[in-house]
Amino acid sequence: MTLLIGVAALAIDFGRLYVIRAELQSFTDAAALTAARDFDGTAASLDRAKADAQKLAEGPHAMRWDMGSQPIAHVTVSSSRDKNGRRLVHVYDAEPAPVIFLRLFEPFSSTMVAASSVATNGGQGVRLVQ
Repeated sequence: MTLLIGVAALAIDFGRLYVIRAELQSFTDAAALTAARDFDGTAASLDRAKADAQKLAEGPHAMRWDMGSQPIAHVTVSSSRDKNGRRLVHVYDAEPAPVIFLRLFEPFSSTMVAASSVATNGGQGVRLVQ
């Protein structure tokens, strides 16, 4: 019985972390697509891309995590080029997800959950690359 309760407790925490990761992945996908829409490789367009990604995390209709209860606060937007010369926009977010039962194995009350997405604005339009 003790083993069954222990497994159920860990399943609760891992399930919650999985849901939070899925929420953050949805945000980074949407933010990368939004940011790539206006990105043309210049510094000014990278600033616009960062602002576009941040708009999804702010305001009355902002995307949130932890079942919609926590604001997305740690967004990082960067750019690069791939080996074919395509301009890429990278969006990364990591949030401290609270844990309940995993505290028994680590002394912290939260663990970092991260997600990232890469999008490009090519000849066929905006699309996710990774």
